[in-house]
Amino acid sequence: MNNVILYLIGFAGSGKLTIANEILERSPFLLVDNHFINNVVFSLIDTDGNDPLPPRVWENVGKVRSIVFDTIRYLSKPERNFVLTNELVEGDAGDEKVFQEVRALATARGAALLPVRLIIAPEELARRVVSPQRQALLKSRDPHEALRMAREHQVYIPKDVDYFELEVTTLSTADAAEQILAEVRHRFRL
Repeated sequence: MNNVILYLIGFAGSGKLTIANEILERSPFLLVDNHFINNVVFSLIDTDGNDPLPPRVWENVGKVRSIVFDTIRYLSKPERNFVLTNELVEGDAGDEKVFQEVRALATARGAALLPVRLIIAPEELARRVVSPQRQALLKSRDPHEALRMAREHQVYIPKDVDYFELEVTTLSTADAAEQILAEVRHRFRL
């Protein structure tokens, strides 16, 4: 594979990072997890994964993301593959903007882009989000908020770009990674 950007999109707790790490075990990708970007800011404030964050946090996260994307665009090897992760919600203007930034990044690199919507049952999401490993990564851990998100919203649906949707409620990490990589090979004839 050469110059592919996989973009794993799903609610907090849906397994984006876990699946991304499994993809890295199987194929030459570099991981840019959303918390790789977020935690530059999160680590400087008192966040416990349950309390709401001040709105200015997201402005600063956006600045870090711009630097990371600029580096990928101009300094990373042209043949490098990336797997990006993010929680994006349908109907949220800020999340739409983030998706368009990823799309523009792929276009600027001439990269093949495959957004992947990870879909999960609300009850499984609430069960996963309390995992102790999430606390160490400064990730949200509130099961009530996870249930609310999953019941009241849906994962972002990319506009005007082909995407892959994967139901991960009962799917093993290995099977999820393999299905995503098989889709990449099929779509981009790799």
